[in-house]
Amino acid sequence: MGPVKVEIRYLDAANWQPATACDFTIGAEADVWKIKIADHLLFIGQLTKLLLPDEISRAGRYYHEKDRKRFIVSRAVLRVILGKYMGLRPQDIRFEAGPNKKPFVKTMGAAVNYNVSHSDEWVTLAVSKTAVGIDTEKIDRSFAYKEILADNFSEEEICFINQDNPTDKFILLWTRKEAIAKLTGQGLDERIKEIPCLNGNHQTNRNIINSSKTIQLVSFRLDSDNLATLAYESDSPVTVQFRDINCGDFSVK
Repeated sequence: MGPVKVEIRYLDAANWQPATACDFTIGAEADVWKIKIADHLLFIGQLTKLLLPDEISRAGRYYHEKDRKRFIVSRAVLRVILGKYMGLRPQDIRFEAGPNKKPFVKTMGAAVNYNVSHSDEWVTLAVSKTAVGIDTEKIDRSFAYKEILADNFSEEEICFINQDNPTDKFILLWTRKEAIAKLTGQGLDERIKEIPCLNGNHQTNRNIINSSKTIQLVSFRLDSDNLATLAYESDSPVTVQFRDINCGDFSVK
């Protein structure tokens, strides 16, 4: 088998559409959802009712209240959205962890792949027919990123980062490496430096990225302080739909 192709692009402005515009069918596209935690806190009681007992117990183990609420909102809204795609009640969906703890839908008949990322006040969810990964990171300009450049990035990537707005560029490239690692389930390990992350078309060995298809990446902003990258498998062009949910869009009963 030949090398793995990786195609990477940056989207200047994602076209976020309301959840009501989604027909919840997955064809030759990938859906990206953004969820702002603060917009859902008024519904925390209703959302908690959508969780299974083990999830409620897990929520109770968080030391900080904000972390507990973030978990409840993200888990419940994940159930609501996936339930719409699958024609199931949110409570009927079952999750399991695969190799390297990558989560998947265990429910019989599931025909969707998903991946979730959390950052700051945002949760992002990617849904696709094929393997998918998403990473979201807050741009923390006090972060000492220079200390980890040599171990994680190529010389060409470091030159790109050290241009204008270096922290933004570091976060951008990091989300790309992370999204690929989440797609494959391989995690970030000693191969991280060899995972391509600059705009354009690349090729790499299968021992670096374990995939039989082309890996396509799209990077975008959630707001001025948060960057994200979607990674998905497809040898053909894929339309990425961007969805913005708020709790008023769906029944949470």
